[in-house]
Amino acid sequence: MKIVQNAWYMVTQRLVLDDLEEDAYELVAIHCAIPSYKLAFLLNKYLQMRFCRKRKDISFQHATINASYPYYQYIDTDHYTSYDLVKNTFHLKTENKNLQQDLFETTKMVTKYLIPEHKKVDYFLKISAETPSFSIKTLVSKVLQIPQIITAYSIPELQIKSKNNLIFE
Repeated sequence: MKIVQNAWYMVTQRLVLDDLEEDAYELVAIHCAIPSYKLAFLLNKYLQMRFCRKRKDISFQHATINASYPYYQYIDTDHYTSYDLVKNTFHLKTENKNLQQDLFETTKMVTKYLIPEHKKVDYFLKISAETPSFSIKTLVSKVLQIPQIITAYSIPELQIKSKNNLIFE
């Protein structure tokens, strides 16, 4: 009598996701001290865009604080380009629990950032273009011509650690 052992081999499958591309976008940082609706108006006026505020703002849960960032969008159907304007800061006044230390301050200001590694930036302009004819340099130079804007510059994608915060869909 002969005993035959069957060897069972575990088959592993690997899925390679090299074919998936990340969304290609350009990011412009804007420094200015004006409200978001006024910045959207000035971009519409000087750059011939049509920014409209979305019904829902960008919301994030930061520990115990639910932050809401104003969000404007313009879709240029002729050039297959999408422009997203979002504020980087969220301010919230909270009750100060240390009344013994701060006798005159009963509220405390809490600030949260959409992109925390760029805390000095007031607004971000995200441009998603499907055509190679788009030039970020000409856009930045046009934005810099607006008198209320202090400065504007392009941010390389490698400098952004919190890329997931820039997904607005």
